[in-house]
Amino acid sequence: MWALVDVATIIAVVVSIASSTASLAYWLGGKFTEVESRFSHVDLRLNQIEDRFNRIESRINELENRINGVESRIGSIEARIERLENAFTQFSEVLITALETKGIFTSTEALTLRGGMVKALLPVPRTKYYTWEVYEKLKQLLDKDPNEYTMADIEQMNEIADLIEKEGFETKRRDLIEYAWKLRYYAMIAKVVFVYPKLRQQK
Repeated sequence: MWALVDVATIIAVVVSIASSTASLAYWLGGKFTEVESRFSHVDLRLNQIEDRFNRIESRINELENRINGVESRIGSIEARIERLENAFTQFSEVLITALETKGIFTSTEALTLRGGMVKALLPVPRTKYYTWEVYEKLKQLLDKDPNEYTMADIEQMNEIADLIEKEGFETKRRDLIEYAWKLRYYAMIAKVVFVYPKLRQQK
């Protein structure tokens, strides 16, 4: 009789454990399904974010390509402007040379240009490119007897004009940019009127 009771008790315990295990397995199964669903949702969100990043990256690449295209066009335009500037400078030099040869453009006009435009409008120096040291060097060149000018002096005036122009562009000073061209023009005239004749005589 007691044996039957023990067996019945054991069976009852086993059934209870099995039931609890089934309930736990069902609960865990539900939790795993929930976790899997949340992971799927997170994975979907990550894919959406990745797609957005890919679209953003694609737009950035497109913008970079457009910027490169614009920079290329700007470079082409700058090259054309530089060629035009060189052509204009060469034409002006040839014209002044012809006028000087015929005695139409003389040292008198060159000195008038130096005194009335280049020396009188000599701008106040800045601190980066057109420094006080550069200013003093330019002043010495402008005070020098033009008949003693050499090609080195002309080249130095053009280099100073480049520094003044660079300063003007960075500081947005239009007066410096305009003066740089006046100085270049005077250097060209000084070369034609005062330097070239000496070089011709040497030959």
